[in-house]
Amino acid sequence: MCHIDLAAVIGDPGIILRRAPRDLLSVTAPTLSFENGLAVVRGTALPAPPSFLIWDPRFDAHVAAGVHYPALRDWAAAHGIHEQSAPAALTIPSALDWRAPREAQREALMRWHAAGSRGTVVLPTGAGKTFVAMLAIAATASETCVIVPTRALVTQWFTQLADAFGADRVGAYYGDEKTRRAITVTTYHSAFPLLERDGARFGLVVCDEVHHLADNVDGSARSWHDALTIAPAAARLGLTATYPDGRDTVLTRLVGPVVYRRAIGEMTDAELARFAIERRYVDLTRAERARYDACTARFEAYTARSGWRDGALTAPDAWKRFVASTRRDPAARRAWRDFLERERIVRLAEAKFDEAGRLLRLFPGEQSVLFCGGVDMAMEVSRRFAIPMITASTPASERHAVLNAMRDGSIRAVATVQVLDEGWDVPNAKLGIVLGDSTRGGVRQHTQRLGRLLRRQGDQVASLFEVVAAGTWEFFASQKRSAGVRRVSEPQLGFGL
Repeated sequence: MCHIDLAAVIGDPGIILRRAPRDLLSVTAPTLSFENGLAVVRGTALPAPPSFLIWDPRFDAHVAAGVHYPALRDWAAAHGIHEQSAPAALTIPSALDWRAPREAQREALMRWHAAGSRGTVVLPTGAGKTFVAMLAIAATASETCVIVPTRALVTQWFTQLADAFGADRVGAYYGDEKTRRAITVTTYHSAFPLLERDGARFGLVVCDEVHHLADNVDGSARSWHDALTIAPAAARLGLTATYPDGRDTVLTRLVGPVVYRRAIGEMTDAELARFAIERRYVDLTRAERARYDACTARFEAYTARSGWRDGALTAPDAWKRFVASTRRDPAARRAWRDFLERERIVRLAEAKFDEAGRLLRLFPGEQSVLFCGGVDMAMEVSRRFAIPMITASTPASERHAVLNAMRDGSIRAVATVQVLDEGWDVPNAKLGIVLGDSTRGGVRQHTQRLGRLLRRQGDQVASLFEVVAAGTWEFFASQKRSAGVRRVSEPQLGFGL
C-alpha cells in the first residue's frame, strides 16, 4: 500500500504542472488508471494535460486525487487515451418487488439526476431516504459503496439492501468483516482502506447521515473527508435530515450541493404522521433545589474569580479554556465537580420520573421511546418502569431483539440515550418523552428524535413531550432546541405550550 499526501494531490486550477525532463524518458503511449487512491496517468505523449495533475516520482507518472478521476476519464476519452480502470456494472434483478416511490422520493431522484448524479437529498426522518438511495442504485446500475456513521447502521442498511437486491449482492466492510460485493456497506471509519484499494469498482458512493461530514468549526476539513477525496466514483449521493448549512464547503465539493430539500411541516399529513409537541415543566424537590443552588453558587463564584469566560472569542473557546485548567488547578477541578453534580441533579430529578409515568398512563396503547440525557438516567428509567434500554454499550444482537419486539408489539416502550436518535427505524412508536438531552439544547438531536416518531401508521398522531426541570439551566436548553424544531416543523397541531 502506498501512503500518499492528500494535500499535495487534491489539486486546483492554480497548480502549475511539474513534468519529468523529456530527455530522460522514452516516449510511451499514455494510460489512465486508479491506484492506491490516486488517478494515475502514465506515458510521455500527453496531450495538454489538466492543470490538477502533478508529477510524482514515486509512481514515475502524473497523479491526482481520486476525486478527479471522472474529469480525467472524460479527458482521456477525448484524446483516445486507454483507461485501465472502470466501474463494474451492477446486475439488477429483473423484477424488484418494490412499492411505487412517493412524490418526494420521485422528485428527489429526478433532481439528483438533473444535477449530474451528484448532490445531497435532505428529507425528514421517516420520509424514506433509504428508498431514494435504492432507486439511485438501480438507476445507476454500477457497483455501489454505501458509507454510514455507525456499525449499527451498517447492519440496518445491509438488511434493507439485501431485501431489495438479494443477499448475494450485498457485502459489509468494517471491523473484522471485510466482504466486498456489488453493493458494499461500510462506515466512515473503514471507508478509506476500502476505497483506496477497490475504489475503481464503485460507480456510485452513497453517504448516509451526511451531516457528519460538515466542516470543522474553524472551517477546516475533517479526516472523514479523505475517503471521498480518493474515491473515483462520478455519481455521489448524500442523505440527511439535518443538513449542516453554513458548514458545507468541503461537503459540497466532494458530494455536491443540496439538490432536493423538504422540511417536516411540508410533508406532515401527506407523507409523514401528524404530530404535536408539548413541553411540561416539573419542579425540583426541596432537597434537590438546595443542592442545585449550592453547586451553582460555587461554580459561578469560581467563574467570577478565575475569569475563564473573559477574552474568549466564542463560548466553546472559553469552555475549552476552563476544561484545560482542571488539569492543573484544584479549584477548577472542584468547580468542575460542582458543574457535573448540578447536571446530575437535573438529569435525575424525581419529578421527571413521576411525569414520565403519568404520560405512559395517559397513552396506554402507544408504543413509546423515552429519550434520556445520560446512561444513569436510562438505567433508572429502565428499572422503575421495567422496560429495556438501549445505549452505546448494548450489543447489536440485543438492540435488534428489542427493536424487533417493538415492531411486533411485545414491548411497549424503550429507554435510550443517543443510539436511537439517528438512523434506527422504530415505526410503531408514536409517543416520545424527552427527559434530557446530551447536547444542552442541540436542535439537530431534537429534530432527529422527533423524526423517530413520524413514520406514518394510518391516521395515528405522533406526540413528543419534553419534560423540563423548571428554574434550572435545562429551561434555556429546552427553549433553544424547541425553537429550532418549530422552524423546521411548522405546521403542527398546535396544542403544545
